[in-house]
Amino acid sequence: MTTKRKSIQTITDPLLEPYFITKDEYSFAVKQNVKSDAGHFRSKKGTPKTYEKSLFYYPHFEQAIQKIAKLKVENGNYNNLEKYIEDYELISNQIKIYTDELRSTI
Repeated sequence: MTTKRKSIQTITDPLLEPYFITKDEYSFAVKQNVKSDAGHFRSKKGTPKTYEKSLFYYPHFEQAIQKIAKLKVENGNYNNLEKYIEDYELISNQIKIYTDELRSTI
């Protein structure tokens, strides 16, 4: 007998952009909206198309949030390690403070 799959929840927020998280009964997926160029195989007749690209899967929400913080920092260029660590901690703390505030209101 097969079981019906439960619905997928999508978690989006400007703080997470360009990434977002989806949650199903098994894991949290870190995803990104990607806009294809006109020559991409997903585009129709030379028109760009936006699609979801799954990047990583985690069993816990906190792991997905930490990965997004890391990805956001990795998109920049850094001349020294100190600035990289400072930016990572800043982004990570912003996300953590925001999610902690949301949990405290529930």
